[in-house]
Amino acid sequence: MTKMKSRFRQELEAAVLERHCANHPMTEKWARGELGRNALKGWGVEHYHWTNDFYPTNFYICANAPKDVIAVELENFQEEVAQDRPHTAIVMRFARANGAVDKDFEKGRGLPTTRAWRDWQLQVTREQHWTAAVAALRIGTESQSPMLYGKVLPALREKYKFKEEEIEHFWLHVEADTEHGDAGFEVLERHCTTRELKEQAVHFARASARMRWFYFDGIYLHYEIGYSLT
Repeated sequence: MTKMKSRFRQELEAAVLERHCANHPMTEKWARGELGRNALKGWGVEHYHWTNDFYPTNFYICANAPKDVIAVELENFQEEVAQDRPHTAIVMRFARANGAVDKDFEKGRGLPTTRAWRDWQLQVTREQHWTAAVAALRIGTESQSPMLYGKVLPALREKYKFKEEEIEHFWLHVEADTEHGDAGFEVLERHCTTRELKEQAVHFARASARMRWFYFDGIYLHYEIGYSLT
């Protein structure tokens, strides 16, 4: 029997849906198999630049959160850096399948839009209440993956004809980020015990989704449309 969602969870989900990247013009084009290979490469390169400097966020949350939240964050971190399946290496594999070379990963920190999103998330985890940080990372960002990646996977397989190992990031995160997102919702439902904390969490979930949309804007403009952001 399906558990009924709380009003708070519905508010969090609705905030993300306002600017869910599954509905971004780049994603729509990608799902039709019409997005160019340069943009696919760019998505992989920019995702690498974002995640490569992202791991401190787990520990900023842990510095102020209760023990049950620390356990969730450490499990998340261990999955991301697992020796047999580090997630940055999986993203690089997809980027390389679309023509990326070493200098694409070594030359800098990504587009300004990528850095803005990454820096915003770091700032939230450093300076805001840990529940706001969980809302930004686990809800505004990670909870998007099942819908987002589920939308483009058929095209990656059937239209672009990638090998399964080349698109591992996408099918892996449909499952992994379902778990991470659910854990984030559960943590917030357990610890946001006042209306003020709930409203703050909804605010940062919404803001994070908008920042990720802006990050997608940068990839689409730079790699697909040809409007230079560098």
